Amino acid sequence: MAWAGSLTGDGLRVVALPLLAVSIDPSPTAVAVVAAASTLPWLVVAIPAGAWVDRLDPAAAMAAAHLARVLLSLAVVAAVLTGIVSIPLLCAIGFALTAAETFADGSAQTLLLRIVPPEQLERANARFVTVETLALDLAGPLAAGVLFALAFWIPFAASAGCFLVAAVRVVGIRSERPAEPGVRVGGTQQRDVSAAGGGVWARVRAGLSRLFADPVLRTLAITVAVMATANAAADAVLVIYGTQILQMSDALYPTLLVAYALGTLMAAALVGRVITRFRGGRAMMFALFGISGGMVLLGLVPVVAVAWVAFAVMGLAGGTWNVLSATRRQRRTPHDMIARVSSAFRVVAWGVIPIGAALGGLVGQRWGVTTVFTSVGVVIAVLGVIVVRSFATVEPGSPAPQGSS
Repeated sequence: MAWAGSLTGDGLRVVALPLLAVSIDPSPTAVAVVAAASTLPWLVVAIPAGAWVDRLDPAAAMAAAHLARVLLSLAVVAAVLTGIVSIPLLCAIGFALTAAETFADGSAQTLLLRIVPPEQLERANARFVTVETLALDLAGPLAAGVLFALAFWIPFAASAGCFLVAAVRVVGIRSERPAEPGVRVGGTQQRDVSAAGGGVWARVRAGLSRLFADPVLRTLAITVAVMATANAAADAVLVIYGTQILQMSDALYPTLLVAYALGTLMAAALVGRVITRFRGGRAMMFALFGISGGMVLLGLVPVVAVAWVAFAVMGLAGGTWNVLSATRRQRRTPHDMIARVSSAFRVVAWGVIPIGAALGGLVGQRWGVTTVFTSVGVVIAVLGVIVVRSFATVEPGSPAPQGSS
């Protein structure tokens, strides 16, 4: 309930914030600046946030983060109602909202590994993705489009309410630290030697060291970093693509995200069967090329019906990738440093999102919005060709495919 409420609030904000930015300044550059500011905390806040979360009770940290987002969402409501809303103000509030999200996300990762046995991580992550999709990609965006059409401030008020519900519900969650914090990697027990002491920055360094010392985590982080840069470029101009290129109304535009969400739900339901027939890395590669194909299709055929199909395909591919990549990362990480390693992973992989958002705005301004999507598809396809051999291997602890010996 807490996770669903939080993600519904995020889904409202993800659609309403760019729509509000477009209503102030419809240029690709202005919209991309807000998008870049809203993702910048993954570069500058996420790692120290993870270090703090590893030292705190994760439920309490999540509750505090949600309450901060309640206040920030209400600040947008006040700005709209008083007429002082502006692009710089949206950048500042977008940054602060995501900064709070980094604390909530790290706490969620810690709670997941404390509660779920390692052999059930695929199933748990699939359920995680299902709730995320229903709330973040379906309920939130659909409500945001309708509420924004009624009044610009309403979706932000609804978002504040969702974060408040999440904060209240998460207080009741209790978990125990695992008795054995380490995980086995290559037959050797790994654990966080800094867990018993050290300052925040010492713990930050430990998380980064763990990430880059492990070849599986390092390759995964670099791959996601390139994908995140490319996807951020497309996301930065998506609202313009939907409302101007496809000429969709504000209320209809979120259906693109709904199509993506439906594909993701299908992935969450099928991923367990996929890994019994294919190696996890092979399924991840199919997913990567599916995302590439969808992006190219959006750029070359800007038609509403085609866009719905492309987003559904990308949702299916993206959902499969998210479940399997999260499981691979979790199995390679000691439990008592999961928040730091997850945050370090996101800094490397998601910290580049502001760069991608800025590039999307620049390319869209100079060569057109459709060029952004075509270029993103090509970049992801080239990435797939480069890393295909690395992902053909299976990490220790993963389920064996059917027919393997």
